[in-house]
Amino acid sequence: MVYRPRISKGCGNCRTRRIKCDRAEPTCSQCVRASFSCPGYRDPQQVYYRNENEKVRSRVRSAQYRTERQVSSAKEIAPQSRRAFKAAVVAQSLQSLPASLPSSTSAESVGFFFRYYVLDDVHNIPIYLNASQMEVLAATNPLVMQSLVAVGLAGLSNIKKSTELMTKATGEYTQALHLINCTLKDETQCKSDATLAATMLLGMFEVLTCNTPSSLQSWAQHVRGAAALIEMRGAEQIKWIVGMRMFTHLRVQIIASCLHWRLSVPASIVHWSLQAMAERSTADAKADELVDLVAHVARLLSQARMNLASDTVSSAATIDRYLLRWKHSLPPRWIYQTIRGPVSNRSPPHLRFYYTQVYHVYPDLWACNIWNFYRSARILLNQLILNTAEISYQAEHVKIRETVAQLATEIAESVPFALRLVDNRATEVPSLDHCLGGFTILWPLYVAANTSPLGSTLREWVVERLETIGNDMGIGQAQFMARTIRNTSASVP
Repeated sequence: MVYRPRISKGCGNCRTRRIKCDRAEPTCSQCVRASFSCPGYRDPQQVYYRNENEKVRSRVRSAQYRTERQVSSAKEIAPQSRRAFKAAVVAQSLQSLPASLPSSTSAESVGFFFRYYVLDDVHNIPIYLNASQMEVLAATNPLVMQSLVAVGLAGLSNIKKSTELMTKATGEYTQALHLINCTLKDETQCKSDATLAATMLLGMFEVLTCNTPSSLQSWAQHVRGAAALIEMRGAEQIKWIVGMRMFTHLRVQIIASCLHWRLSVPASIVHWSLQAMAERSTADAKADELVDLVAHVARLLSQARMNLASDTVSSAATIDRYLLRWKHSLPPRWIYQTIRGPVSNRSPPHLRFYYTQVYHVYPDLWACNIWNFYRSARILLNQLILNTAEISYQAEHVKIRETVAQLATEIAESVPFALRLVDNRATEVPSLDHCLGGFTILWPLYVAANTSPLGSTLREWVVERLETIGNDMGIGQAQFMARTIRNTSASVP
């Protein structure tokens, strides 16, 4: 609503003719002289305020459209211009931050976030927002920017071991929570891309700062909040690229949380995954097909936890067969290479990330993630059989154990690719220079470690890798998982 202080008190005819009105009664003198019928005078109190909502919305849409056009154009220009564009967007975004946060700290946290947590546009992986998409969300919505800065500060504080930066990160996180709680009261805004993106970022904050069981619960709460937003957003979210990518990214977190806590996957996640199949290529739709199968795994684990499953072993074996069938139906888009041979030419820090003399090379990080969810699901199913069944044949018992061990080993062999130590041309990357792979590999490593007893080679290797990921990438949940694995007995009998 915009205040308009200068309101003409003349009659309608005089205002139209732009002449002075004497406001005489019952008709003004100008209308009498011109032989007009005087329409009378309006009440000034009724016109002091005008509803400008639609004009404001139009200006916002126009501004966002201009920003998106700039982003689209930036993809086609030289890298130097691309960097200049990103700097301009970040500078524009920083204007929306609270004045209490020093601009140098703000810029550093934003730069850190884009450097380590966002993929460049050339890495077109459907599970992640790329740099351009994240820039538009950050530049056009203060809630996203506030959340982004909180995540960037948390990552910086972990890398620098700075309690001062963590205090600032916590303050920004608290402010972001306040903003998102206000946003959720608006029926329209709570369904927006910005709100879902902010929820995704705050979940990342919990992963970065996790150091206690209560921190894990906080992460789970954000995941449940994301699931609720996805349910409210409905079919539109999978009709365009940003919505589809956020949905695909968040459902990984949702399913991981459900498997960890032995809870059923929300029906909305399964429903929209099946709907998403129609929006993807036939090859990419295999990921959505896997979601349906893993949802059956989570449901069976939930029933077994509550002693509600009538025939756990038979159900687990049936789902396991369906998972195997899914594996054998995969098109080339998902097929990975298994590289065998000595890895002694790797640098010493990298060498420790190779569990065996074998490593995998996947088409992209999404494929690596999908394969590890397949492996994790089958491990949990077969562990459930081992823990539940009275297996009469020793050979059958040994076969199930071998299956579990092989799947866990394959997870370990995927780590070099997940952490970008190798790419899809099997060439070495100089350093652990990106953190997204660290986020994606945490849950599969945790599952793999729990297939072996305390003191086993695999278990100790996973603990050391999680500790390194925690230290080098600043991911607190990795450190928390390492401590848990080191002090908890394996679940395989």
